[in-house]
Amino acid sequence: MTHPRGTVVVATDPFGQTPRRPYLVLSDDDHPFAGEQYIALGISTKEYDESFPIEGSFERGELSRPSFVSPWAAVPLSATNVDRSVARLTPSFTDECSDRLVEYV
Repeated sequence: MTHPRGTVVVATDPFGQTPRRPYLVLSDDDHPFAGEQYIALGISTKEYDESFPIEGSFERGELSRPSFVSPWAAVPLSATNVDRSVARLTPSFTDECSDRLVEYV
């Protein structure tokens, strides 16, 4: 299954810090391995100065606790490590997170 840009997925943590966690998918169909691999940002329940609160940015679905996107926490996710999609965030919120990531690199 392909998870479009702006989808919140639950996947295996590639760094092993938690068994499963939510991520915001940033990549789209232009990714060379679209549908097989995703560029995503980590989502946490811990708020940091530079994180983005998700509240009010859902187009569909939700997360069970107040959560924050960490724009510095970019990870590659293999489609085989994605369990499911749980929500979709607005394009403007997704773009804002993506733009902040670009500032870091």
